[in-house]
Amino acid sequence: MNQLERVQRKFLSFGAYLLNIEHRPHVYDIVIDRLGLHSLADRRITINKVFPSQTYINGSIDCPELLSKVNFKILCVSVRSSYPFSIPALCTTNYSCNKPLNRMMRISNEDPSLSF
Repeated sequence: MNQLERVQRKFLSFGAYLLNIEHRPHVYDIVIDRLGLHSLADRRITINKVFPSQTYINGSIDCPELLSKVNFKILCVSVRSSYPFSIPALCTTNYSCNKPLNRMMRISNEDPSLSF
């Protein structure tokens, strides 16, 4: 992740130089806005929000193996919690907590604008 962000910062620095965009050293927010780009962190969060809804709910991607690994939360009674996905509570390592599928489900649960 850090290596990709370093590449993006180099690109933004070069782009700012070519286009004569004034910015403080090592602060590229102005350059990102001027070029109409998004940071890699923002794009990563956006795709983690969009992918589950397009894949699992809309059925854009037909992949039974992937769908079998998703834990939908189906409630028998009406409760306040409206999270669409059930995420394993016990993670023994950071690696298991941040697996792509778990990360996508967690981010989808945290975003109140997503409704399934």
